[in-house]
Amino acid sequence: MEKRIENWKQKGIIDETTALSLLQEIKQEKADKYKIRMNILIYTVAAVLLGLGIITFIASNDWLLELLNSIVLLKVAIVFILTISALWTGAKLIEQNRLPKLGNFLIVLSSLLIGATYILIGQSYNIEANNSGLTFLWLISILPIAYLFKNYAVNVISIIMFILSMVFFYMELDFDNGLTWTIFIPIICGIFLYTAGNIPVISEKYNEFSISYKLVGLVPVFVTLMILTCSVEESYQVNSMFYYIPVFILSAVNLLFLIGNRNTKNDLIKVESAFMSALLLLLLLPVLVLETINPVIIMILVNIALILMIILGFNYGYKFENSKLIAKMNLFLIIYILVNYCRWGWSFMDKTLFFILGGLLLLFVGIALEKRRKLISKGN
Repeated sequence: MEKRIENWKQKGIIDETTALSLLQEIKQEKADKYKIRMNILIYTVAAVLLGLGIITFIASNDWLLELLNSIVLLKVAIVFILTISALWTGAKLIEQNRLPKLGNFLIVLSSLLIGATYILIGQSYNIEANNSGLTFLWLISILPIAYLFKNYAVNVISIIMFILSMVFFYMELDFDNGLTWTIFIPIICGIFLYTAGNIPVISEKYNEFSISYKLVGLVPVFVTLMILTCSVEESYQVNSMFYYIPVFILSAVNLLFLIGNRNTKNDLIKVESAFMSALLLLLLLPVLVLETINPVIIMILVNIALILMIILGFNYGYKFENSKLIAKMNLFLIIYILVNYCRWGWSFMDKTLFFILGGLLLLFVGIALEKRRKLISKGN
């Protein structure tokens, strides 16, 4: 922005006094943003430390808890009161606009204390619960808090709880045979998160949440596809309804977004839904079409999917000026190029040539991305 102001001053659009005033405002605005971010960071770290402190205190069964063992209900009541107090105080501070950052901190702390309460109840009453059940209960308890207060940090915690609950759930399944298909678990979780980000009420009213779901969801999708570019099994034995049900549900939802969305403003959602539907079709190939997979065909399809994902990501990242999406696509592109270059180049060319060509390739990619960014900036 400073360069633009300097350019306006040189063209005579604004005088020097106005330019200095604008520059001073920008400088002050940056300073204020820095202070706010530091304040949020301090509160967030404090909430995490306090929450973890209480959780570990409970889990360690300390001497104080030993004293309270005879009064089980009192232990639960203490943590429950702390949770409700933190939530109520945080809500009041936000509502009255008094120390809203502290209010958000207390909201985050209350979401961590909810998990501590569940852990304590399980310990006190010897309730045998799977890790997936605990994390899922934690998730559904804090999700309303995230949306009610539009708290970004609590939403991030809920995403973490979702990922952990899915991981624990599939780890706890008793597989009789055919473990090869479990490679698809991460991509199913990623597509679920991405699809959740396109639900109308989330994408319209909770834009930050929607972006979080999508950015996090892209990671397991990309990682799984990268694994499949390097290695594909001859067959994937799928004998669990826990594979079929999520894939069919996600397919139906994405097709609904694709066909039922008649709003021309939401063309991006249509493209995203079409891409996710194509990925889900790729997941169904092993179980619906081919008993024995041709690894070459799958690898080609997966590479096409990865290239399309990166291209679409760059296109919409620059179109909507989403720096986070652009940064993630830059990372994906570099990983994709490096993995494939190292995979094929190391074995088939002289090592000196390998390093030189690799460096030049990344150099040209960087130049192309920089030119692209400048063209977009001029177009705006």
